Amino acid sequence: MKVILDANVFVSAAIQRGPSYRIVDSWFAGTGDFEIVMCPELLGEIRDVLTTRPRLRKWISLQDASLFIGAIEVLVDLVPDPVEVLSVTRDSGDDYLIALARLHGVKMIVSGDKDLLEWSSQSPTVVTPAAFDDSH
Repeated sequence: MKVILDANVFVSAAIQRGPSYRIVDSWFAGTGDFEIVMCPELLGEIRDVLTTRPRLRKWISLQDASLFIGAIEVLVDLVPDPVEVLSVTRDSGDDYLIALARLHGVKMIVSGDKDLLEWSSQSPTVVTPAAFDDSH
């Protein structure tokens, strides 16, 4: 099954143990029953948050953040950023994830973002990391 893990899932996995960590850890280990779809824009968002926000240093060192991002880069098959992004959610910054998902036949977006979780026209479905973790 193809899924998109929102940047907040990767950031959460990098700094704390919990559902996001278990999801990403199973992907790193190759034991998850899902394939992650990611584009350069999403990878850049993860990199930006983990490497430029000083407040995160109390949970993850810059060196560990770089190693974490490097592991993602090695494991993921990047697909091109979506060219056509329609405005479909209340936060236009999330719309590229919807476009990416629809372009690549993604079944589910995993996110902690309320704008995506409360999006009324969910296609594909958006679930929390806890809900995804419980089902896999």
